[in-house]
Amino acid sequence: MNIWRHGRAFCLLLVLTTLAVGGPASIATGSDTDAGGWKLYTNARYGFSLRYPDDWRLGNPMPDGNGITLYPSIEHSLVAVSGHMNVVSGSSQDGRQTLDEFASAHRRIITDLYGKKNIAVSWRQDRETSLAGFPGKQLVFTYKDDTQGQMIEHHIFSLGRNEGRGIRVKAPLSAEERLMSVTKKMLETYQPGRDQNAVSPLVPK
Repeated sequence: MNIWRHGRAFCLLLVLTTLAVGGPASIATGSDTDAGGWKLYTNARYGFSLRYPDDWRLGNPMPDGNGITLYPSIEHSLVAVSGHMNVVSGSSQDGRQTLDEFASAHRRIITDLYGKKNIAVSWRQDRETSLAGFPGKQLVFTYKDDTQGQMIEHHIFSLGRNEGRGIRVKAPLSAEERLMSVTKKMLETYQPGRDQNAVSPLVPK
């Protein structure tokens, strides 16, 4: 299930939360490694790239070439990276969603989705951050999974007038510090690809 899509606003939220196996996608992955032995992932659709630990498993691509899910050695954990289009109507000067509108909608959809599964979500305070050189948000929430126990997710995203980028980190609450420490190092290698403010042929209706 893609928890970011919601009716007509299918581009509203980051496709990085896709857990289902996607169909054919236009992606590129490299076996190049840096001095620390990390592999390189490059997304052909949006152009962003980052390095990830050599012992992480590379999952199947997300639908439409939006991104990829990486699986660390920590049980029940994942790190998903993706891009998305900003084509939803909003209050920005360009008529697109603003970062605050995006974050608010994201939080609402996540809460509603888990609520339908009778899972209570507890949100931490939002954090201002940056990703791909753009102002960003870091949304963090916890919940209890009947099979996996206490879980935590960090959703980090940026938004330009045309495109956005995102990282989703999911882990058992007890492994949060360990996985986020590695994720922070990964983000230091993150390259955005192309300009997220470039003019898009897609405009809100």
